[in-house]
Amino acid sequence: MKQDKFRCHFSIVFENLGSTFWFIVMYFVTQIDNLAQIDWSQLLEGGEIAADALYISVILLAVIFFAFLIQCIKWAKTWISIEEDAIVIERRTLKRISNTIGIKNISNINMEQNLFERLVGTYKIKLDTNSRTTADSTDVNIVLSKSKALLFKEQIMRYMNEKDGKKGEEQEEYDISYTAKDIILHCFYTASITSVIILAGTLLGCIVGIRSLRTGAFVVDSLMNVIGSVAAIIIILGSVLQGLVKDFFIYYGFRAARKENKIYLHHGLLKKRQYTLAVDKINAVQVVSVTLSRIWKRQYVKVICIGVGDEKNESSILLLSESKEDMHRKLSVLLPEFILEEPEIIRREKASVFSEIPAVIVLSGVLTAGIIFMGSNHWLDISIGVRILIIVGIILVMLANMVRIYMNFCTCGVGIGKDVLTLVNGNFCKVTTWIPYSRIQQMEYQQGPVGRRFGFASGTVFILASIVDSIHELTYVRLELFNEMHKKILMRNGNKNKE
Repeated sequence: MKQDKFRCHFSIVFENLGSTFWFIVMYFVTQIDNLAQIDWSQLLEGGEIAADALYISVILLAVIFFAFLIQCIKWAKTWISIEEDAIVIERRTLKRISNTIGIKNISNINMEQNLFERLVGTYKIKLDTNSRTTADSTDVNIVLSKSKALLFKEQIMRYMNEKDGKKGEEQEEYDISYTAKDIILHCFYTASITSVIILAGTLLGCIVGIRSLRTGAFVVDSLMNVIGSVAAIIIILGSVLQGLVKDFFIYYGFRAARKENKIYLHHGLLKKRQYTLAVDKINAVQVVSVTLSRIWKRQYVKVICIGVGDEKNESSILLLSESKEDMHRKLSVLLPEFILEEPEIIRREKASVFSEIPAVIVLSGVLTAGIIFMGSNHWLDISIGVRILIIVGIILVMLANMVRIYMNFCTCGVGIGKDVLTLVNGNFCKVTTWIPYSRIQQMEYQQGPVGRRFGFASGTVFILASIVDSIHELTYVRLELFNEMHKKILMRNGNKNKE
């Protein structure tokens, strides 16, 4: 397979300029009236105000022109081609760069379209390879017109499928879809409990404040007294609501389908996203239940692989929030490989609690004693009331840590299955991670003094993923279980190498 060289769409020049370009454009828009009112005779006579305004505008115009010129040169000197079994990207500027990506190493081909790209009729194609060194960012971004983008993706997919001995068909029908109501419920179930409390408290404060406004001659004074509070409330509400509703725009029109060894995802309102995931590149699956989700017995599913969720504002969700029964039913359609078994979850060792609680108590006791000692010796220039508040705060933090340790003890566990290792972690939020033994790259464990005395240890499992998703904690369990897991990892990886 060979194709003539081609460039990205010219609109990539404006995308690469980024926010700097649009900031300068907005500056000129807001300064049009001021520039139009410049008295050129005053400028010639040395008017400082007019000269400053003109000089700033000229400097900004020169900056944007220089940046635009550089991006134009990069665009004109960058060529893309498909040669045999690789994608070659060459840049022939002063510093020549050639990037060759083997098509067989591509793990995912994703397509995005933000508002600007929708206006100019382009798509951004994002290619990721199955490599740890590039796991935290997209390897290649290519911007093409819609027709060329679809053709480019089809060519790459056809080649990948031919290598696997499968037909290169594009997925059009979806097995799973979510309505607007489902997406709204997902936003609610995945909301931070802190955000919900702040939102409820702010609304209650608004109601109480409005009802407490005095009437008559003092109503103006009352309004003036609360106007600052109202402004603060609006800011708080805006930030909280933004966090609650942003997922609606991200997951609007969420659809998913499984076809042979590929999973197709499509979602987005303002920014459309299309993901194509190779099943054999998925290294783990996570089932997440945040605090509200645990109360309502809901969970959503994430996949851990290279190419999805490795950039800011990029999601790796496979299924939105729903009941356990619906989750298993839909997951059996999209990814049956990860739900073939549900091993018994071995809970965290009770004795392990004593490896955390003493440290919390000792630290809180030292801080409290220090406040009392410095206060009695007049080293702290604060009143007794403030000292009491600080001590109460320390005690509350200690109790909160106690609750966290208890919730962690009730939540965490390990399931040692035949082919899949199940890790359950979290405190108020519960995260269940399914990892095939063959995908585990490294496992280690640690023993503290209490662990050596009672025969338990905690550990860490490493898989191929971005930095955030590559490390998974293994809770405090009996040391014998680590030996059992070690044998299974060696056996599965040995079979994988033979294949």
